[in-house]
Amino acid sequence: MKQNKIFYGWLLCLTGTLMLVGGSGIVVNCAGQFLVPVTETLGVSRSEFSLYTSMVSVASMIFCPLIGKVYEKIPPRLATVAGGVFMAACWTGLSFARSIGQFYVIGFLIGTGSSLCGMVSVNILMNNWFYAKKGTAMGIALTGTGIGSMIFNPVAQRLIRELGYQSAYRILAGCMLLCMLPLFLLYRYRPAEMGLAPLGLENGGERAPGGRGGVPGEGMLRSEALKKPAFWASCFVVFGLSASSMGLFNHMQAHFVGIGYEAATASLFISILSLGMTFGKLFFGWLNDRIGTRRNFLLMTTLALGGILLLLVSRSAVLTVAGVLLFGIGVASPFVLTPQLTISFFGNRDFANIYGSINVFQFMGPALAPPVTGLIYDRCGSYTPAFLACAVLLAAALFVGAVLLAQAERRRIAA
Repeated sequence: MKQNKIFYGWLLCLTGTLMLVGGSGIVVNCAGQFLVPVTETLGVSRSEFSLYTSMVSVASMIFCPLIGKVYEKIPPRLATVAGGVFMAACWTGLSFARSIGQFYVIGFLIGTGSSLCGMVSVNILMNNWFYAKKGTAMGIALTGTGIGSMIFNPVAQRLIRELGYQSAYRILAGCMLLCMLPLFLLYRYRPAEMGLAPLGLENGGERAPGGRGGVPGEGMLRSEALKKPAFWASCFVVFGLSASSMGLFNHMQAHFVGIGYEAATASLFISILSLGMTFGKLFFGWLNDRIGTRRNFLLMTTLALGGILLLLVSRSAVLTVAGVLLFGIGVASPFVLTPQLTISFFGNRDFANIYGSINVFQFMGPALAPPVTGLIYDRCGSYTPAFLACAVLLAAALFVGAVLLAQAERRRIAA
């Protein structure tokens, strides 16, 4: 079959973007809007509420490494649809929770569903459909989380103010399902299901410059990768990227209110942060195809570190806006860089299983860091020590990642 004028993979890319708008864009990135009203209603601390978001991440840590195996047993389209519907139903369930323990249980169930219809599944889909322009496709798809955050943070804040947080949970659950519906209808796991080939391999294809394309079939199996020190070092890098960003992200609304901004202004800052996140995923996904993973990693991570430091010292609106834009790039960094790091270190041969395993550490960051940040605030009455800790962790990830990518680049040149 001939390729259509518009490659079908781009349609999947856009519907994947929309699914993430209503998925992670709400479930993960809007959770901070509920921190203050839920803690005040239930009479719990911020660190206790933050454990709810950790439970979402814990479930993702458990189930994301199994996605490749799930797809071997259950049709990927069915698994994705079931995961999305289950996630939205559980999010609705939060409106009926009357204790923090119930939030923890429901949070775990939400994470179970989102494992099958979230960023990992979308990146696996993009990896299947794209050989050329892989970074661009992943970047476009992943902008959904930032767009969702940008749209739904102020929406959630207004719904909570006018209708209460219980109604906000229910209305946002409906928005989730509407956003996920197009991909549910159009989903195709591999191009071969439509008689197509991945973009860039229609006529056989050639290796991308510098080995950046990730040749299908080349690389390691997960069993081989687990024996390599580079695997565990890359896991630390991914953990550092995610923990340093998500450890602060879910507390940003409370942080800005705490330093004197009105709730509506703080929500506006979160939307600007989400704009930086969206730009980071789109631009740096595209840039990865142009300059390679090593240079892209160094640039993106350095800007993210600058954002944390700027927010730490800033008390003016102008510097705060600059800081949140750069910090938004930091929030985008683990999602843009983790699949590219996986391909750079281990190839495409067993991408779904290796990427799923490394993502354990991407989700470990959001699982551990937000409650630690909440605990720091509860003990110190300030988020400053948490900002410093995140800056140090990100700097360490920057150093280790730079060393690993330099070694990987030397191996490719030698080969």
